[in-house]
Amino acid sequence: MSNINLEIKQNIATLTFDLKDEKINKLSFEILKEFDEKLNQIKEDSSIKALVIDSAKKDIFIAGADIKEIEKLKDEKEVYDSLIEVHEIFNKLENLQIPTIAYINGACMGGGLELALACKYRVCSTNPKTKIAFPEIKLGIFPGFAGTIRAPKVVGLVNALDLILSGKTIDAKKAYKIKLADMIFDNAQKEFMLDDFIKKAIYGTVKNRITFNPLNYAPLNEIVFKKALKNLESKVHKDFKAPYVALDVIKATLHKELEDAIKIEAKEFSKLAVTKESKNMIKLFFLFEKLNKNYEKSSNPISNAVVLGNGVMGKGIIYLFSKYLKDVRIKLRDLSQAHEILKDVAKIYDYSIKSKSMTKNQLDFKLNKISYTDKFIGFKNFDFVIEAIIEDEKTKKATYKELENVIGENTIIATNTSSISIEKLSDEIKNKENFLGVHFFNPVNLMPLVEIIPTKHTSKQSINKVCEMLINSGKTPIIVGDCAGFIVNRILLPYLNEAAFILEQGSKIERIDSIIKDFGMPMGPFTLADTVGIDIGYKVANILNEAYGDRMPIASIIEKMYEKNLLGVKTKEGFYEYTGRDKYPNSHVTSMLENNGKIFNDEEILERCLYIMINEASRCLEENIVTEASVIDFAMITGTGFPAYKGGLLSYANEIGLKNILESLRKFEKEYGERFKPSNLLVKLVEEYEDFETGESLWKH
Repeated sequence: MSNINLEIKQNIATLTFDLKDEKINKLSFEILKEFDEKLNQIKEDSSIKALVIDSAKKDIFIAGADIKEIEKLKDEKEVYDSLIEVHEIFNKLENLQIPTIAYINGACMGGGLELALACKYRVCSTNPKTKIAFPEIKLGIFPGFAGTIRAPKVVGLVNALDLILSGKTIDAKKAYKIKLADMIFDNAQKEFMLDDFIKKAIYGTVKNRITFNPLNYAPLNEIVFKKALKNLESKVHKDFKAPYVALDVIKATLHKELEDAIKIEAKEFSKLAVTKESKNMIKLFFLFEKLNKNYEKSSNPISNAVVLGNGVMGKGIIYLFSKYLKDVRIKLRDLSQAHEILKDVAKIYDYSIKSKSMTKNQLDFKLNKISYTDKFIGFKNFDFVIEAIIEDEKTKKATYKELENVIGENTIIATNTSSISIEKLSDEIKNKENFLGVHFFNPVNLMPLVEIIPTKHTSKQSINKVCEMLINSGKTPIIVGDCAGFIVNRILLPYLNEAAFILEQGSKIERIDSIIKDFGMPMGPFTLADTVGIDIGYKVANILNEAYGDRMPIASIIEKMYEKNLLGVKTKEGFYEYTGRDKYPNSHVTSMLENNGKIFNDEEILERCLYIMINEASRCLEENIVTEASVIDFAMITGTGFPAYKGGLLSYANEIGLKNILESLRKFEKEYGERFKPSNLLVKLVEEYEDFETGESLWKH
């Protein structure tokens, strides 16, 4: 069966990618072999004057290489040999003695973009679905089909580094601006615009957009490389090697002959492709894909929503719904708040305006979807209501009582509580099948994770509709069982608390933060606590302490800081004092410490903070709060910034060995008490010689 159709019309060859039984086009070794055969046919046909590469898939050009094939490769030599074969095919395309044109109408990613770069010209449609990127960095690798070699020559060193090292996505207009595209037009104009371009290409009258770029050459390119390295070091942990290796490869190949450059790129790619980091990132990619398909399309999806609460979380939710839904209604305590709230919501759109991914008119259109009221009226025809009000059970229940009198019988009510039991909150709800927890993370516009917490009465239909809405709004929901703190806060709070206990016993704020950051977390526990707010952390810690008792005690320093209003960034004083962009350990906090001067080594600090999380995560599995260890990994990566290249919390636990963790927990339990008592599941896994990947049968029930 043919996956690539070759058509020759009036001496113009068109190769159309249309993979059988697939929704997208991707470059597997089998497809590339077929592509090679088609190129041989074209090469041998002297009547052909130009080649166009197109796609029959709607909104897809080529979505990249087949990641499943990359995942299976275990041996460096096998990877290297496979890459050299691909290079021979792409070089054949590049060396054809006729104009070659990639017509990009839709997603053009990774290997698809590298194929397009091997063409002499690239023409893009302005279809909003035309998205162009090198996403390989997010898989722990880099473009390996000569993307690091061809991109700097086409778009210049600065633009190539920007695309390759960040994995960012650009649209057709940006592609044209950086000279990646030679022409852009609306897909409806394809027939005559593309024909006209082909004729110009044949007659050699297409204006050459690749010009001499001084930044590609010494001495200026050295400045570019130094700046790129400095930027990487400020954003990317040194243990995540892919972007650093990619930078070195681009530097080493920039002015090499193609044959030599390809060998350097292939050698370095081969080393990365077989690392645990890359395998972890690929596993995460597949999990992300699976979670984002975790719903059935409904006949009447949620199209509008009411938001109660206009604090930081409420505004973030209003922004999200104004971006993706048809109508948003806000319930205010006072109508005078409306102007300020709309202003703050508009601010969240600032980046889109500055980056020109949205126009001022489009922003106004989004904001015009928002209406507001100070009364419980006008909610009858809304599909979904969410409250993000004060973390107080009584206040929330009173709100639901008022809501149920003014909403439709099929309206879904959700709570954004971060820690109160959803089952408890649903006590007095009439339509229990339409009630659930929908816990967003702050900041809502940036955090992809959402925890969905059904009660035992919540209908499958309600869960499905909420999942559908969130996924269509760019979020990735996970469904978790009802318990205090759910997944992320339940696992994270003991870690933050443990850092505070270590501080009380004799370490320093900046040292603990530094050790945890060196491990790979985006920020240390004290910086995180200050960012979230000590008041919020303290309230959640109290709820968890009430639910789990001595296993989750609250460090006294947190209580003292809460009482003295040292609440973190919001009050300019928390564990750190904040002046402008600078921060330094807060002497008001250190003076409250009654530490016993105990000296801890880095290893113990790291183990106490991480192993207490692993232990709590194993309890979540034991209690079937979630049934898959990979979901906890995903939640901790997307909800707390746990380093993705380490595979997530429980993958990391498997890597260092559950037996080692169990021994350390038992030692810590003797020294520091019940909070380190190993979970029954962890003990059982060690006894049965299993881990969180192999021992699923020990907790699934």
